[in-house]
Amino acid sequence: MRIADLLTIAGILVFCYGVAPLAGVCIRRYHKKVFRRRLKEVLRKPFLDYETWRRLEHGGVQDALYRFSGKIDSTSEKMLWVKGDSLLIPLELRNTQFFFINNNSLRRVLWRNLPGFSEDTKIFVAGELVQRDGRRIFASTKKTPLITVLYDAEEETLVPRIISASRNKNDYWNAITPYSILIGAFSLIATAVYFLRHPALWLTVTTAFVAAFIPLFPFLPPGVLFTALSRFLRKQSEAASIRADMLAIREALERRQARYYFLKAVIYEASSLVCVVMAIGANIFFVGTIASIFIHNEG
Repeated sequence: MRIADLLTIAGILVFCYGVAPLAGVCIRRYHKKVFRRRLKEVLRKPFLDYETWRRLEHGGVQDALYRFSGKIDSTSEKMLWVKGDSLLIPLELRNTQFFFINNNSLRRVLWRNLPGFSEDTKIFVAGELVQRDGRRIFASTKKTPLITVLYDAEEETLVPRIISASRNKNDYWNAITPYSILIGAFSLIATAVYFLRHPALWLTVTTAFVAAFIPLFPFLPPGVLFTALSRFLRKQSEAASIRADMLAIREALERRQARYYFLKAVIYEASSLVCVVMAIGANIFFVGTIASIFIHNEG
């Protein structure tokens, strides 16, 4: 095998199966990190009730960051009204991002794409109450964008569900990954087909074909055993991360305990990644051993 051919295959492999999906991981994790930071900030703020609302109306309260939950009462082109136990609070739709908890994952949605959500849909709002036209409304500001979550759970379990849902199960599988893998597999197969016309380069052809199917290696024996261990460790990492997030929104002493769980989550996640690499490596070794036996027998 020529060095140039090996570098070409390795370049396609690293970029399409590694760099591009990892860029998607970084983008997704950045947005989720920003979301959780905003969530932790507002969850430490008081819940908006009738007495607090009256003090706000009379100018007796300076801090305008609050959280509120209720049901959608009515909507207009620019506003949405949320009805709580004894309050009806307007919410400005402009620049407001909506999230929906679906199958324990947090999905960002556009209000205009939500014809299925109507009155009586449960909604959680956290952010700033601003003064507009002589009244207080929830509105996104440059400093404090609103957190608006549509949900169908009990209110008592809402915060843990939001935090849990914001920890996606597998960040590697993101919007970039399927396209990147398809392009990489096609490029590697095309490379192998191109070199088929040169019998002396059979090793290059074999390497390109094997490399094209590397994304499947974690799910094939014997490497699948490491993949099972990786999934277990990833679940442990998610559980530790959720625990850390829950502690981080509480009292100062508990927030210090959150650091332990954050570290624990990082260790579990790193171990999970090592197991994936070992799964791929085990199957590459397995395929290489079978190929060498076949070549030896042919010889």
